[in-house]
This record gives sequence, C-alpha cells and structure tokens, in this order.
Amino acid sequence: MAVTGTADRPQLAALLDAVAPPPAVAARYRAHGWWRAETFLHDLYRTAATAPTRPAIVSHRAHRPAARRTVTVTYAQLALYVDRFAAALRSLGVGAGDPVAYQLPGWWETAALTLACWRVGALAVPVLPAVRAHGLERILRGTQARVCVVPDEWEGFAHAEVLAELAPRLPWLRRRVVVGDAALTGAVDFGAYFVRTAHERGPYGRERPLPADGGLLITVMGLGDRYTAVLHTPDTLYANIAERREGEVFHCPMPFTSLASLLFTVCRPLAVGGTGVYRDVWDPGGCLDLMAEAGVNQVFAPPVYWTELLAAQRDAPRDLGALRLALSGGRTGTPAELLAELPGVLGAEVRTVWGTPEAGMATVARGETPAERRGESDGRPLPGLEVSVVGEGPGGVGERAVDRLRVRGPSVALATWPHGAETVTGPWEHDEGWLDTGDLGRADGLGGVRVTRRAEERTGGIFLVPVAELERELPAHPGVAEAAVVAYTDAEYGEMPCAVVVPATAAEPPGLVALREYLAGRGIAEAFLPTRLELVGSLPRDGSGELRREALRAWLARLRPGTPRVGM
Repeated sequence: MAVTGTADRPQLAALLDAVAPPPAVAARYRAHGWWRAETFLHDLYRTAATAPTRPAIVSHRAHRPAARRTVTVTYAQLALYVDRFAAALRSLGVGAGDPVAYQLPGWWETAALTLACWRVGALAVPVLPAVRAHGLERILRGTQARVCVVPDEWEGFAHAEVLAELAPRLPWLRRRVVVGDAALTGAVDFGAYFVRTAHERGPYGRERPLPADGGLLITVMGLGDRYTAVLHTPDTLYANIAERREGEVFHCPMPFTSLASLLFTVCRPLAVGGTGVYRDVWDPGGCLDLMAEAGVNQVFAPPVYWTELLAAQRDAPRDLGALRLALSGGRTGTPAELLAELPGVLGAEVRTVWGTPEAGMATVARGETPAERRGESDGRPLPGLEVSVVGEGPGGVGERAVDRLRVRGPSVALATWPHGAETVTGPWEHDEGWLDTGDLGRADGLGGVRVTRRAEERTGGIFLVPVAELERELPAHPGVAEAAVVAYTDAEYGEMPCAVVVPATAAEPPGLVALREYLAGRGIAEAFLPTRLELVGSLPRDGSGELRREALRAWLARLRPGTPRVGM
C-alpha cells in the first residue's frame, strides 16, 4: 500500500488513514471488549474526577538532590498537565495525525507528553535516550516529525546541541523543544512554555471532544538505516491489558520510551485507576528501594534486569510485601534457573511472557501447567490473540511442529513501515490479519507457545543490543575476518556485549577501541557498542554451519578478560 505525504499532511498521518482491519473484524473486537469506544484519556479524566488526589505517577530522578528526587503526580495534576501540554502542542502548529518525537528519560513529563499527543490526535514517536545523532536523524527524517522534544544534556550527551545541528537538514521539523537550558540552542523552553504556561485557559485549550484517533509509533532499533516503525493505536494497546485489578501500582525498569515500559507504566495504570512508578536511571538497588517505597504490586522486566535485581535483593533484602506479580521475558527468554529462584527471593508469583514490538505482550504463562512451572512454555495467548502454531493457523501447522510465529488479533500493530519506504505492511491488506513476528516456535501441547528462536539474537543489560546488526557491520572492518557478538556478565553492569573476532591477519589484530570507533562511525549507538573483545582462531559451528552461541557463552563464562586464550 503506497502512502505519500503533502506539505500539510505528513506521510505518517496518511498512514493511519490507510491501514485498518475490516469493519466486521473491528466490530467483533469491540463486541468482545478487546477494543472500546473510549481511550486511556477517558480513564485519566474519569479517575481525576472521582479520585483527584490519587497518585497517578511516582517519578524518581537520580540526579536531583535527595530531598527532591521522588515526585508524586496526582490524577488531578496529570489531567491538568495533559490539557496544558496538548494546548501547547496545538499552539506550535501540531494537529491530528502530526508526528511528535520525544527523546526523554523516565520522567513524569514524558508520560504527560505522550498523553498530550493523543489528546491532540497526534502520533507519539518515542525515541530511546541512547540513540545518537545518526539514529535520531534517521528517525526524524523517516517519521517527518513536526516537533521534537529532548533534554539539554543527559548522561553526558548534548542532546539539544545535536538536535540543533540536525534541524537544517529536516524540513518537516517545525519546532525544537528542550527540557533544561533551551536558550543555548535557541529552542522552545519546555519548562517555561509547556509546564508553567497555562495554555489550557487560552484559545488552544478550550473544551474539545476527546479524539478517538492518535497513535504510537515505535521504532525497532538496531537495524542501521533499515529502521522499521511499528504502528499501534489506543485500541491495540488496550488489548494488551488482560488482567485488571483496580488501583494497582506498576513498575518497569526498561527505558521509558520502549513499548513495554509505556504499556506497563502508562497504559495499564490508567486503565485500572492505578499508579505508574518510574526511574530515570537504571540501578538495581535503587529500583528495589523505589519498589518498596511506592508499594509496587506488579513489575515487568526482561531476564537480564531480574538477574541484577535478584543479586541486589539477596545482598540487601528490601520489604517487597506489596509485590504480587513479577513478569519476566519479552523478546528474550527466561532461563529456568532464574525462573526457579525469583519467587523465593521476591516473595511473589513469577510468570514468563513472550512479546514483540508488533504484538506487545503476546503470551503469558500463568503457572497452571507443569510446562509453565518448569519454564518450558512461554504461556498462552492473551484473549483474542491467535498464534499460528496454536490451533488453526496459516499453512496447517501441526501441534508441536516448529514454524515461524505469526500473530493475529486485537493487540497486533496495524502496520509496520520501513523508514522512508513508500509502502506500509498492513496485515489485513494481504494476509488476512496475520503478521509474521520473525520468531520461531511450537505449540507446547497445552494451549500455549514455546519460543525456540528469536527473530534476532539480542543481549544487553540496559538496552537490547542488536546482535545481528553488529555481526553484519564487524566483518566489514579490514581487520576482521569473522565475528560473533554474545553476552557476558559484568560484575558491575550485568549482561553486556562481547565481540568474539577472528582477525583477518593474526599479526595485526584489531583492538576494542578501534572496533568501537569503527562501529560508531557506521551509525551504531554508543549504548550498543561491544564492551569486551576476544580474539579467536575460528568460531564454533555445528554440522549445518550454524554458530554455536551457547558454546561461545560457556567459553566466555570460564575466562577472565585480558588473559591469553586457547582452545577456541
């Protein structure tokens, strides 16, 4: 399906008009309650009216003085700021369907800005803070964002200066907005213009009906100049919320602008009148302290985070008596050993999940079958979601046969779109609603799914490192003949990426600094660069030529960095 833009209506605005399931399918989703006539904005304003002083957000900022680090935003305050931010966006020329990009940490302002985009009917385009100049330009150019919001500086990187340098090359970008020192780069001051100016009382804030459109555009990182955007709507996000307990408190330690974090700490709390708990800097001990302080009931995190949280809780136990449910998984599987240890240390039920950017949280293991309890199943699909290897699916896949995992249902993204392409992939246009996740799996025999191989091997303690992209780029270096990227455990930072390299010339092997500089020059974000290098004579492969990653990981676990290597 070809999608084009105009000077008044960017390409992505037309995308929303172009992709949608058949009316009969949408009606069925609504009849089952998977989709609805309301949005998360209705949830916000309803709770603000009935329980205005209830906490909507508890936000912790690591770089503030101790007395000001934790900020609580009530439902009444959040509703006010959403209206204010929405009116500010309108005053800057943002209208329905316009993309608004923001590259912000886990702050309450980030959540309010996301909701303000939907209040306007705009497309929210969150960008991970670790993305650097090349990646940010690629995203802004591809999405044709009208406004971009960044901090002046974050974790040593001058975001505002970089955005100012990029702006002349981005004709669609109308406004640069900076949290912090905006004057230095001539940008709009977020604090002065968005937070402290009562736009909701002026012409751009007059009473307006709540829009039913708007959307969330998640960029799948790690694919170089082949970045892919995944389009979700309030309906597809709502379909991810299977279990609803009123007033619960939620936390996710992942970067706030990831789909999992937005789902778990913005959408879910609003749907149940609960509270989202945020931290802007990852620290396992600090995370546990905040969970105890805020009385968190549910936490979602990938396994690498749980490994660090497990160690921190054993080292200094916190009172996590409010914790009811811990979810582990997503795009990476949970090791059986970790799954066995977590319940005893956390004192809470632990479930594994499988999720993708296209389907959100696709399956949840409820611990009701032996396979789920042993970590041999990734759970059963959410209500309404079909997975191709379970029951009837495309191609007549039989029970327990391994095949590509395709999904269809109310939580599936309405489209995927390679940045800059003239066409979008709408699953309902060509494949009767089925969308290929790229993962491989089989039925577990009990109505659930066992994922056997992920679309792209990924690793990383703070950000999911795109292994496939690194492994494509490394052999292009003149000093590298072959390369693999696998995880190793760092005592301070947890799981990190190691480049295992076969040198092109043994006499002149490449060094880690040189490889990192080379990859950075190829557009790889700093957060994704290898932090360790091992030189080997060959890479271990099986009889069919496939890389034996587990053998590499086991070998790395036995080694001490910096010592001579033999036997590989």
